Amino acid sequence: MKRIVIDCRFWGPSHTGLGRYTESLVAAIYKQKPDFDIYLLINSSKKHLFYKKFPRFKLVLCKSRPYSVSEQLEIPKILKKINPDLTHFLHFNVPIFHKKPFIVTIHDLIKHHSKGLETTTRTIFTYPLKRLGYFFTIKHAVLNSQAVLTPSNWVKKDILSFYQISPKKITVTPEAAASNYLKSGKSSLNPPKYPYLIYVGNAYPHKNLLQLIKVIKKIPIKLVIVTGRDVFYRRLRQTIRKLKAQSVVKIKGFTKDADLRVLYQHSLAFITASLLEGFGLPGLEAMASQTLVLSSNQASLPEVYGKAASYFNPNNLDEIEKQIKKAINLSESQRQLKINQGLKHVQSFSWEKTAEKTLKVYENCFSL
Repeated sequence: MKRIVIDCRFWGPSHTGLGRYTESLVAAIYKQKPDFDIYLLINSSKKHLFYKKFPRFKLVLCKSRPYSVSEQLEIPKILKKINPDLTHFLHFNVPIFHKKPFIVTIHDLIKHHSKGLETTTRTIFTYPLKRLGYFFTIKHAVLNSQAVLTPSNWVKKDILSFYQISPKKITVTPEAAASNYLKSGKSSLNPPKYPYLIYVGNAYPHKNLLQLIKVIKKIPIKLVIVTGRDVFYRRLRQTIRKLKAQSVVKIKGFTKDADLRVLYQHSLAFITASLLEGFGLPGLEAMASQTLVLSSNQASLPEVYGKAASYFNPNNLDEIEKQIKKAINLSESQRQLKINQGLKHVQSFSWEKTAEKTLKVYENCFSL
């Protein structure tokens, strides 16, 4: 039986989208009952999250955190002992000393496009080194892997524009909204009484939240931002104060799925003005939760949301305002029609399909 290691060190909500991808993919692969001997590489501090959850999978403990210098040394040593036929790294941070066959998931090349001190937590002295390390590591991952997985065709095309590899090496494996967004769950959350739009995601500069805040100040509606409490969260709060938008922009930290579904469902719409996006999972979660989606027309977003969203140029404040006002003025029947369209669209995605495609890539690697 072929031996496969899946790097699960990004497990958990603290890793936001990467955490969601890791948890959902592993759970879906487990349900497929694959004919492989699968090992899950996990951080020792998270072992309590795995015991008894996947009894058919073996657990391998490590101490190294993602992006650390120590992972470059510890992970290859661990993998050498296991001697897997294939390792699946779920992000670009593949240790450069790992010489055995591997595949890698590249979620986006946003750091290729988004640069500058405002995009990082590093100082002016360490940022160039970090950026150099990023380019070296991701190039190694793309060029030396057996196969590359991406969440969208847009990311696939972006990779091909930077690296000379065969298009056949890249397989698109879309993500999906978790099934609990499609059904009512237990939640003690009382949604805001005022009309609001909701944004869910990081507060990185390419998310373009500044444009949304500027528009919200002109319209009689509030903006609820659900984002992690990190350095970008603090910078966002400073921006809100600078624009004197405290009365119209409300920030929430980590929110569990059941509560987030309530926030989505009672909003006028989910809105994103992102300039760069490898997939855009929150928009699908919003559709599954039965609300409208107002979206930037950039990057992968039109590919992922299809005809189920309403689009605008994220650099044009008038266009953003126009789409918001359209959503406000929809009749109840028009709104329900759009919500139903979103529900149908979101159900075309599933982690079961993603797991099937991923396992097929594993199998194809053994026939090379």
